[in-house]
Amino acid sequence: MPTLFHKTLLIILLSSIALFPCSGQKVKTLKPDGYEKANVLRVENGNLKVVFVDNTELKPRHKPGYSGIAGLYHVEEDTPVFVPDYAGFNLEHVFGGDSLQQLFEPRRHPMTLFRKADNDVLLYQEATPLSGVESLTEFKIVMPHYIDITFQCLFHNEHFFRHGYAGLFWASYIQHPEDKKIYFKGVAPHDPQGSSWIAAYSEEHGVKSTHRQVQDNHDFFFAGNFNARLANHYSEFRFIEPFYFGRFGKMVLAYFFDVPEVIRFSQSPTGGGDLNPAWDFQYLIPSPEAGKKYSFRVRMVYKPFISEEDISAEYEKWKEKK
Repeated sequence: MPTLFHKTLLIILLSSIALFPCSGQKVKTLKPDGYEKANVLRVENGNLKVVFVDNTELKPRHKPGYSGIAGLYHVEEDTPVFVPDYAGFNLEHVFGGDSLQQLFEPRRHPMTLFRKADNDVLLYQEATPLSGVESLTEFKIVMPHYIDITFQCLFHNEHFFRHGYAGLFWASYIQHPEDKKIYFKGVAPHDPQGSSWIAAYSEEHGVKSTHRQVQDNHDFFFAGNFNARLANHYSEFRFIEPFYFGRFGKMVLAYFFDVPEVIRFSQSPTGGGDLNPAWDFQYLIPSPEAGKKYSFRVRMVYKPFISEEDISAEYEKWKEKK
């Protein structure tokens, strides 16, 4: 007969499982079950209206291959921040250091969209043929102007990552902003002991395009003919805290990261066309294991810009609650 002590212990254990993510847990699949499927889902909550897509075509403009957020609107800005032909938070590349036989593998294989709840959407992709990566992304619209995102992945082909790490790369194509730079707290080479707000800009696609964290000393292998070239061309800047933002008219679009492995920021001045920069990031996992679930969290913030300090305060508030 269970005692009160044993019942209490069981409740605490179950609560702990519910509260903490199971990154590193061995699982067979991430495939959702029992939810409504769709090619496109529109969600409105608080100040945001968001159009989610799988990677099929959405007429009149959204091109096939691009997944994630096809449209992001705010009550104070009715122009979509992302290029309508493409997307934001779009999974672009999976790499392990060799030249990619299929440069945009996640684009080229089907994804499935599910409605989990009124303000909660899932985007799933079965293990891709070459890299063998299975992924599940959850997007939750949180009042008044947040999108909370959880990404999970499984590796089914360890040989693809024979150089001891796995890399995944996301792009967000920004629609003709006046200011193409991204901003983060970091250090510059002329003042490695100091810190300040860095306004980072890559003058050319694939030139000084990736920014590493101060404590990121990984020397990941890249072949001489590696062809996802935004990923391995480094700037002289190092970021201190894992968040960055960019300006879109009177608005600000910010990304906050909670990553147990390695995160890197990337950018291109012309990723979405001559006037349309790409504000990107990479997730890198040293020594990935097959069948082990890896995950990280992101908060996307889209609201009227107040100041750099306001964005920093938003990040600190989110960090305290996670």
